[in-house]
Amino acid sequence: MKKMKMLIAMLIAAMLIVGCSSPAKVYQKGSYTGEAQGFGGAVVVEIEVSEDKILSAKVTADGETPTIGGAAAETLADAIVEAQSAEVDVVAGATLTSNAVKEAAQKAISAAKGEEVETVSLTPGTYTATQQGHQLRHVTVSVTVDEKSIVDVQIVECTDNPITVVQTPCEEIPAAIVENQTYNVDVVTGATITSNAIKFAVKDCLDQAGGSAAFSAPVEKTEITTGEDVHTDILIVGGGGAGMSAAVEAYSGETANDANGLDVILIEKAGFLGGTTSVSGGAYYDYTDETGAYDDAWLDKVVASEKAIFEPFMNLEINEPLVRSLATVMQQANTKLREAGVNAPSGAWGISLSPCDDHKEPEWNGSYLAYAMNKYLPTTGIDVRLNTRAMKILTDESGAAIGVNVQDKTSTYNIYAKKIILACGDFASNPEMIEKYAPGFEAGLIFGAGTNTGDGLNMALEVGAVALGDTMMGSLGHDAVVGIHPDYGTFLDYGSGRSMIVNVEGNRFFNEVGRWYEPYHRLLKQSEPVAWGIIDNNNPKVQVLLDSTLDGIYHADTLEELADMIGVPADNLLATVEKYNGFIKDGEDKDFGTPVDQMMPIEEGPYHAFILRPITMTSLVGVKVDGECRLVRADGSVIENLFGAGNMIYGGNLVSYYVPAHGVGTAIYSGNLAAQTAKAEILGQ
Repeated sequence: MKKMKMLIAMLIAAMLIVGCSSPAKVYQKGSYTGEAQGFGGAVVVEIEVSEDKILSAKVTADGETPTIGGAAAETLADAIVEAQSAEVDVVAGATLTSNAVKEAAQKAISAAKGEEVETVSLTPGTYTATQQGHQLRHVTVSVTVDEKSIVDVQIVECTDNPITVVQTPCEEIPAAIVENQTYNVDVVTGATITSNAIKFAVKDCLDQAGGSAAFSAPVEKTEITTGEDVHTDILIVGGGGAGMSAAVEAYSGETANDANGLDVILIEKAGFLGGTTSVSGGAYYDYTDETGAYDDAWLDKVVASEKAIFEPFMNLEINEPLVRSLATVMQQANTKLREAGVNAPSGAWGISLSPCDDHKEPEWNGSYLAYAMNKYLPTTGIDVRLNTRAMKILTDESGAAIGVNVQDKTSTYNIYAKKIILACGDFASNPEMIEKYAPGFEAGLIFGAGTNTGDGLNMALEVGAVALGDTMMGSLGHDAVVGIHPDYGTFLDYGSGRSMIVNVEGNRFFNEVGRWYEPYHRLLKQSEPVAWGIIDNNNPKVQVLLDSTLDGIYHADTLEELADMIGVPADNLLATVEKYNGFIKDGEDKDFGTPVDQMMPIEEGPYHAFILRPITMTSLVGVKVDGECRLVRADGSVIENLFGAGNMIYGGNLVSYYVPAHGVGTAIYSGNLAAQTAKAEILGQ
């Protein structure tokens, strides 16, 4: 008995010793960081650890889109601590950022454990991989390696568009990867999505070959030096539709192929030409005179017609002298572009930029202007400088513009010019400027050129220009990647009227076939920036939804089930559908005035819903100009030598809401007008 008690006591003591022993030492106590390549730049994860657990995680992802990757970074930081691991679920819609966070976190955790990074020995061979690209298209690459290095990178297929944008990263990124022996090279400015698709496809290939860790170091940044000053006659800032049109006119004489003797420099901060025009539909307005007179009587008619079009879309006073001047140069601008090789046949909206001969792809659209310019410009003396950003307008003691301070990949320097044309685009990719100049539009999902950050507006305001307008341009679409062209786009066409649209409360909130910009503005004023298109199984376009590959599409046998799926109050949705069907039967939409012959009844299941979000494309805030595109101050005086064109002057001077076919048209005509005026002032004509 005594032995039994002694044995029990020993067992209890042993258990107490085990229970009170220190936890296993996993980490070396302290702070550790890891870094990986994200969508927009470096993603850094810093963890704080005790000897046995991860105490905290902080993710720094300044280069990621705030509402997408930035939001995902915060979520993932908490997930890492909760999971005590880097192996956490990716955040839907932010895969690249999520994977970067996980990779960086694993590096930090490995460092905390004191683990050494093993040198990877690759298995020689050629590997292929595919990554999602722009608008859910794809890029496929092949990578050839030996045991220690990347030997070759080739683009097998790239379905991203437009070609004038994706061609540059498809050429430059593979070469840079081989040269620097890392997939973590700089993206091509203005083509981030395609650039990243190439980079991460290469990473995938390296992982197949044995590991990408040894090829993940970022390329060392080049030190920016001070370069020598440059002098020119006309400096054009921005290489979109307005800037390219201005360059043709500034350089040429009687025809586009005759030099007038002036020195012209065109700078563009992206790695290619095109700007917003490249992602446009490419259609623009044009007025012709069948008599060929093009006299004052014809001009009066054009101005009257344009004013009638603009006035319903304008909250401010229309700049009528500018409207008249744009009409005056219309024929010359179109002639000069055709002489420069731009194929621009007549179309439904007047003129349509479209390729000829062997280029029939619809993806070209507005990008054909850049395609033609890339053929024309090398035949001229125009000095085109890509990857060159305007930083500040230089002025003399009188306030006249005399040049621009710029920065390229290696240096900053001044370009002194007799005349400066700002064709810098808008600020749709600058959330802070949207909040400041177009309050109420912050919730829109940005879909457009990432280079549109408001540089021109900010520089102009610094030298006394006046900002006009307070709205943004947009439409309804799927998300910031797909934009306004989801594969169920048939429901979003102009005046489609193929679905009933409700907000998150289940209520209609606009005329579904009204002015096309209206749903964008109306949705931004709802309690949440999300809407749903609702149809029944008798809708003639129902197969489009059944065939769609996108998320945000739901199907249910009853409206109650559908409401539950999309998070809308079922009673509200049922009441809205009943009221909607009643309007159709009564022959009048008493709530919003939608023509009932364009309303489709919702009566028989299954029922279907598709998501709609407000997609922001450009800003409609411009700088005030006179009738010849000269920038003016608040007192009405002209800022000498400084001109504006394109989206720099579209909003506020002409429209408060987008007018179809006038975005590209204003770009081309105002670019030509600004260059004509600048050229005439230099030559004393």
